Amino acid sequence: MADLILTGASRGIGHALALALAEKHAARLVLVARDRARLDALVATVEQKGGRAIAVPGDLSSKAEARALGQRLAETVTPGATLVHNAGLWPSKRELTPEGLEAAFVVNHLAPLVMQQALLDAGRLRRILVVSAGLILKGHFDAARTPTGGDFSGIRTYCNTKLCFALAMRDVAAAHPELDVVVLHPGVVRTDLGARPGPLGWLLSLVKRGWEAPEVCAARLARILERERWSPAGEARWLVEEQEQPWPAVAQDEATRRAVRDTTARLLTAA
Repeated sequence: MADLILTGASRGIGHALALALAEKHAARLVLVARDRARLDALVATVEQKGGRAIAVPGDLSSKAEARALGQRLAETVTPGATLVHNAGLWPSKRELTPEGLEAAFVVNHLAPLVMQQALLDAGRLRRILVVSAGLILKGHFDAARTPTGGDFSGIRTYCNTKLCFALAMRDVAAAHPELDVVVLHPGVVRTDLGARPGPLGWLLSLVKRGWEAPEVCAARLARILERERWSPAGEARWLVEEQEQPWPAVAQDEATRRAVRDTTARLLTAA
């Protein structure tokens, strides 16, 4: 079986998915996250379950780090690999990277594209699954403000940056008809994503008690990964949990798609 690359593997949905896939004894798992100790512990657990896994520590907090990570992965995985984009950031405050870009815009959008490009250039990928968010329907892209967080919001920025990546992956699918690409809302899952300090964080933790466990979501994703095909060649379909749905209206808006495409191309070619 070909390799499966899983980003954001050290916690939450990624951690649960790694364990769910380990029990199937199928693909070798190439586990990616920043925390080497957590990754090593996860590799050991996967192997105890009879699976195969290796740790590839990496960071998506800058284009340079993402580029280096992509090169390491391209040297590690075999052709025909599946890439699961699961890493993500829901920021509580505006922070800029050394490149002058808003952190979530980089982690959720630009850096995954940079990392992925090295794998595409090396001919390593056959399938790409994007763990997105139903909240993309609330997204709005402002070419002058979103990349630098000029329109920062503790909620809207997450929606905006997830929308950007979903749209970019539709373009990737169109440019690479040899790939099978799907973008999905995984469910409303109880993880640390979006955790906040203070009263708001306490209230959110109470609300999350009613959300589904990461293990439930992981089982769903494992079933999707078992499908023979996700999307027609040259397209990326949109799933809400396990059901295909029409793309949200904002993801069909041609002006938005063009603005994201042009801005992304400019930022990816910048030094």
